Formats: sequence, C-alpha cells, structure tokens
Amino acid sequence: MSKGIGKIFEEEIKQSFPKDFYIERYKDDTAGFHGVSNPADYRLYKYPLLFLLELKTHKGKSLPIEKIRPNQIQGMARAVLTKGVYGGFIINFRDLEETYYITVQDMIRYVNSTERKSIPVEWCRMNGVRIAQHKKRVRYSYDLGVWLQRYYGGMPDGYDK
Repeated sequence: MSKGIGKIFEEEIKQSFPKDFYIERYKDDTAGFHGVSNPADYRLYKYPLLFLLELKTHKGKSLPIEKIRPNQIQGMARAVLTKGVYGGFIINFRDLEETYYITVQDMIRYVNSTERKSIPVEWCRMNGVRIAQHKKRVRYSYDLGVWLQRYYGGMPDGYDK
C-alpha cells in the first residue's frame, strides 16, 4: 500500500528536525484509533520547549478552514497557556511549493475575524514564518532553522543544516 501525500509530507517534516528533538506522533483515526480527538499531529520537545504541531498539505492557493478541526484549535489554545508550550500549524501549499508555520494564536485571530471559508496563501505569507523547502528529486527536506530560531534565540544545538 502506498503512502498518502499527507503522510509523506509528515515524514519529510519529521526527518527535517535535528536528531536531538524528541518527536512523537499522536494516535489518531489514520492509525486505527477511531474516535480519538487530539490537539495536533505531533508533540515535539527539546529543552526547555514543547511544541504541538498540526501538519497540513493542500493543493491550491488556500486551505479550507474545515480541514482544521475545532478541537485542534481549542486543545492547542489551552496548551499554550502553559509557559514553554507552543502550538501551531505547518501548512504546505503543494502547487506553489510554499510552506508556512502559523501560531495557534494567529489562526484563532484569523478564523474569528473572517467570513472566508479558507486560509489564503497571501495571509500565510503576511502572518506566518516561511519554511524553506528543498526538493531532492521527488521528496523534500525542510529548513526549520528560521522558525526554530524564534524560540531558541539562535540556532538550536545539533542543528547542522
């Protein structure tokens, strides 16, 4: 059985993190755990910070808001109230070959202030952190350093990209 595009994207992102990060995938419906409702796809830790990350890859110039479940926003919003915990979305616009990190706080502001039913790439360009991506024949690697520098005040140890 071949992997879906979303799973390939998750694998590429996971492999792009430095090896000294602890990365754990939450169990969900796609892994056979029916009815499980988690705030994100991944829990990611490197002292002293914990990240909750929901990964989305989408064809086109906007991501339908319906692709983000309310429990994801609510769960991350509660979690980020704790010092050292950050939550957000890594959104990949496949056709454009552009990827952005959007904080859960920015996502909440957007969803609460728009009549639109989707998140346009233009909004991500203005409000997100662009994550450079490099195509390796078929698959991508992602330079997560620019995003991580925001939290660690420089390049984290072990990041050799």
